[in-house]
Amino acid sequence: MYFGGGTPSMIKPYLIGNIMKTVHDNFKLDKNAEITLESNPDDINKKNIKKWKRYGINRISLGIQSFDDKTLKFINRSHNSNKSLVALKMIDSCFHNYSVDLIYGIPNTTFNIWKDDISKILKFNPPHISAYNMTIEQNTVFSNWLEKGVIKLHDENILIKKFLYLIDILEKENYIHYETSNFCKKGFFSKHNIGYWKRKKYLGVGPSAHSFNGKIRNWNISNNSKYIDQIGKRIISESKELLTRKMTINEIIMTGIRTRWGINIDYLRSNLKYDILHKQFSTIKKLKKNKLIQMDNSKILATKKGKLFSNYIAEQLFI
Repeated sequence: MYFGGGTPSMIKPYLIGNIMKTVHDNFKLDKNAEITLESNPDDINKKNIKKWKRYGINRISLGIQSFDDKTLKFINRSHNSNKSLVALKMIDSCFHNYSVDLIYGIPNTTFNIWKDDISKILKFNPPHISAYNMTIEQNTVFSNWLEKGVIKLHDENILIKKFLYLIDILEKENYIHYETSNFCKKGFFSKHNIGYWKRKKYLGVGPSAHSFNGKIRNWNISNNSKYIDQIGKRIISESKELLTRKMTINEIIMTGIRTRWGINIDYLRSNLKYDILHKQFSTIKKLKKNKLIQMDNSKILATKKGKLFSNYIAEQLFI
């Protein structure tokens, strides 16, 4: 189970408890289920932690993003570096399993700020670290600033330097780089994330939530008030998409190349009648020559260099 897609730590803990009770009343939950709650550092306190644990939360995903106060102010975060450190200490002492989020590629930040962020995180030796390049969505303050030249995105070489530094330093600390943006200690792979990348079935609840049954993807309406009104009438307003063979193959390529498990050649051949080695022979040859991919038994895997260009590799292999 995963409470996220917003900031669920902002709501009263008893509401999390109500949801957990509803789940237990209607589903059989595995005793070893990973139950994650996304949280901002502002919401971490002994009272909340005590109640979350009582309701069954056994993993926290903490959105720190950076320890640099100017950077946090720039991206409009309500917490500061000190709050993050206090929250981390509390989580580290209360949870066996937790994850920390960082963002690199934020405009107006330096390589030294990135090094300092990683150094501070590693003092806690967290079980799981996620690091994402900042993306700027359309119709946001940041996109407006970008258009007006108020901010400028990092040069690609700087982004590569930051990403490679992250990989090198975390590998030295015995982290497993199991997906482009995710690193963990042995035994702490995110079950929730892996479910997406391995295309397992999942049920999404709430406005904008997505579900997948193996063949069809569903997503709920995004409007909060309409969603609540329709739920009150026992109606679920959703859109559906039946995945074609082509879409399924491309999904397997896209998700597989991002992970340490790679693109499963045998699965494509036996389940979807698609021989990627034959169909994409020249493309695979080119990607190997450029040292972006490597072959491992029946898998196509991204090299260390290739991890920087997983989207490009996927696009080249799409049918």
